[in-house]
Amino acid sequence: WQAVQPALDRVVAVKSLRQEVDPRSGTPQLLREARVTGVLEHPNVVPVYALGRDDADRPLLVMKRIEGRTWQSILTEANPATRRRDDYLREQLSILKQVALAAHFAHCKGVIHRDLKPENVMVGSFGEVYVGDWGIAVSVREGGVRDVPLVKDIAAIEGTPAYMAPEMAAAAGDAI
Repeated sequence: WQAVQPALDRVVAVKSLRQEVDPRSGTPQLLREARVTGVLEHPNVVPVYALGRDDADRPLLVMKRIEGRTWQSILTEANPATRRRDDYLREQLSILKQVALAAHFAHCKGVIHRDLKPENVMVGSFGEVYVGDWGIAVSVREGGVRDVPLVKDIAAIEGTPAYMAPEMAAAAGDAI
């Protein structure tokens, strides 16, 4: 949801647990997403402004509010004639390049997203591209991001099947 950050009088995005989510399982995942996103300060990763708690002691993640649409909606809404245009292809390749830069930066920091897909990419009103939803990210390094599991310990399938690499679909943590 959106809120106003009073000190700076700006609109922000606030991510919290849904009421139906058990805080025992949801809280660690939201905190993991906050820590990973906070570590990944990059032009193509949604900036984190604050991490806090609400009145019920549930975590709140305050981030930049992106005015725009998901890359998925851009891809879905394009008609066949638009998809055949060279300028459309160039636009999509430009978005893909920025997504790849964010993924490369994360990999250099020892982080793997694990659910990279067009629905988790926001394209802002001015063409800016942001990769979000780092909630199931893993670390490839011992002592990486606090409370983020190591990739070698992954033994469960998480993510979106259509976008998974074979080693992720097999939950083969050592091979990811």
